[in-house]
Amino acid sequence: VTHFVLLLGLCFVLGGLAVAYNPSLYSGEVGFVLASIVGSGWLLSLGISFTSLVLSMVYLGGMSVDCVYSFSLVADSFQNWGIGCDGVGLV
Repeated sequence: VTHFVLLLGLCFVLGGLAVAYNPSLYSGEVGFVLASIVGSGWLLSLGISFTSLVLSMVYLGGMSVDCVYSFSLVADSFQNWGIGCDGVGLV
């Protein structure tokens, strides 16, 4: 049981690092989901089932909506918010 809790803690830290150090939003979302699921499992293994349920509902439900909105902004091919890379190269 102790090894399982330590493994969950390690996976939680690795998921957080995946969110922080990935330049791609898609890879960051995978790390975010991993960290949320592992964090909920960690709390569940400690016997805190209600907090684990609330954590998974809030983070996987609410925060993933924000990430999907960010993905849709990044994937939009018709954004024109400035002069772009060519204009910056001229300066």
